[in-house]
Amino acid sequence: MAEEGGIWARLGEVLRHTLAVFTSPETPLYVKLVLAAGVLYALSPYDLIPEWIPVLGVMDDLALVALLIAWANRFTLPRE
Repeated sequence: MAEEGGIWARLGEVLRHTLAVFTSPETPLYVKLVLAAGVLYALSPYDLIPEWIPVLGVMDDLALVALLIAWANRFTLPRE
């Protein structure tokens, strides 16, 4: 893992792994669909909690993205 470099290095590592899981041909289709749906929801202007509600409007998107990234990082990819 990223002992040196702190939180930003770890975040970059996690995001790279999530992208690798999404683009890997070995990843099951349902995982790709869930990740894509989550990203579309986070980027969509339609939300369960509207953005104009202070704090809560943004927190639902951030929580969803954090959960999806954590879920994607549970998948392991075969090493080449």
